[in-house]
Amino acid sequence: MMLRKCPNHGFEEIVQLSKFINGLRSDTKMLLDAAAAGTMMVVDVEQAMRIIDALATTDYQAQHDRQGHQKRGLLELNTADALLGQNKILTQ
Repeated sequence: MMLRKCPNHGFEEIVQLSKFINGLRSDTKMLLDAAAAGTMMVVDVEQAMRIIDALATTDYQAQHDRQGHQKRGLLELNTADALLGQNKILTQ
């Protein structure tokens, strides 16, 4: 997690957590609140960190899985792009 990699500048964990949560977009806050079965602001720091770690791991795995299954096929070009590509090939 990023908090482990970056210095905390002397802030207590609860302050770091509060600043982190308050800096999130509203849709991400709602996701964290749903994972906390209410609101993240009432769970203890350790539980909040576990929730954030779990969601971050799940999101990373989902993005990694999506990248591996890209569709392959022909690229459709407009006439101008096709001509530019052919000219580049001819000049090489």
